[in-house]
Amino acid sequence: MQRPAVTQTSPYHPSMALGGIFLSLFGATWLCGAGYEYAGPNLPLLATIVIISLLMTAWAVATFRARRRSFTGTGDAAAGKRVRKGFMIVNAVQWSGIGLAVLLLNLTGHVAWIMPAVILVVGLHFFPLAKLMRYSGYNLTALALVLVAVLTFLFGGSGNASIALTLLATGAILWLTAVALLRTV
Repeated sequence: MQRPAVTQTSPYHPSMALGGIFLSLFGATWLCGAGYEYAGPNLPLLATIVIISLLMTAWAVATFRARRRSFTGTGDAAAGKRVRKGFMIVNAVQWSGIGLAVLLLNLTGHVAWIMPAVILVVGLHFFPLAKLMRYSGYNLTALALVLVAVLTFLFGGSGNASIALTLLATGAILWLTAVALLRTV
């Protein structure tokens, strides 16, 4: 029995759906931090975040599998290799930048700046990803995260409410990006 031909409904490679997994899990991490800062060890709140993250992850995996089966693009092996290499470089620079920021801010006694510095580095890494993956939605993610970082540098305090709000904004941006990505792919 021959399968009916399925037309490609998105210009994106099926592996783009896997970004939804990372965005869901990293978003959940920031949101769990926000929940903890706001309400302490609140098991129902943390469980809710984990369950939603797992549902989003399942959505991403299902989207990947469905798109992979229906993907008819011949695929350019050289382009795929370029994207994978670029992705590894962007993430290596991101994690190195985060490590360097944490080290330098600790050494200079600016520990309160670590969280906004990490958010800034994470936000900036979405700019090259947008170009590399040809997904302009990542530019909005980058702008939103950079804005959160700058506002936290300028106005953030050391109180639980300020920290919780920063963590909440970061996690929400990542989750909204995951939903937008999965709806697009």
